[in-house]
Amino acid sequence: MAALDGKVALVTGGASGIGLRAAQIFAEAGASVVLADRNADGVAEAAREIGPGAAAVGGDVTNEDDAAAMVNACVQHFGRLDIAFNNAGIGGFAPIQDYDLDAFRRVLDVCLTGVFLCIKHEAKQLIAQGGGGSLINTASLNAMQATEGLSAYCSAKAGVAMLTKVAALELGRHDIRVNAIGPGLISTPLTQGLRDVPGLEEAFVNEAPIGRIGEPEDIAQLALYLASDASSLMTGQTLFIDGGANINRYPPLFEFFGVGQ
Repeated sequence: MAALDGKVALVTGGASGIGLRAAQIFAEAGASVVLADRNADGVAEAAREIGPGAAAVGGDVTNEDDAAAMVNACVQHFGRLDIAFNNAGIGGFAPIQDYDLDAFRRVLDVCLTGVFLCIKHEAKQLIAQGGGGSLINTASLNAMQATEGLSAYCSAKAGVAMLTKVAALELGRHDIRVNAIGPGLISTPLTQGLRDVPGLEEAFVNEAPIGRIGEPEDIAQLALYLASDASSLMTGQTLFIDGGANINRYPPLFEFFGVGQ
């Protein structure tokens, strides 16, 4: 029996990177999967490649109607919801004194408010149907490690870690577990800009005792553990998976980007 047989999972940010690989692994483990993303064409193609046990829905997690529609798509296609991986996110980079307010707000809106809206509507469905469930949020190494130029992103991801705790505290009485994953640098389209800066990926590797950056597979396998009954006693936790990078320091981004030199 596969780890997620008979379960229905929602994955946001499912068109590429971590979300796509998690959706694939959930499906391989026996779950029916709904992939959600602003990239409606990309997520539809991803669902087609996974097969008949997958469906796609386009939408923006910062729009409450869209967040509700993502949950409704799980019920409409597969009759219920058991697992959600709230993974959609964006980045941004600027010194605090130069950070555009709209850009700052957009990072918080997607990375933090979007997670809140997803949890809100996922929890409503899980409570209504009974039987508990597992909610997984994507935080970041930057939930605990401050980084130059990432004031919005670090703040949003730290917020996700605390939101995870509060949600776990409130929803545990309904047998709903809520945990977060804190990736370090992962090879995804979202991080391509960082990895294209000469020497920066090498700097990340040098700060990680394990000696490499991560792949979507690494994060997806941890998400599978959190989605499954193997983690049935775990809730309210942010699990950092960064090759040990949090032991050392984050590369000095201002130096690599030529800021304030």
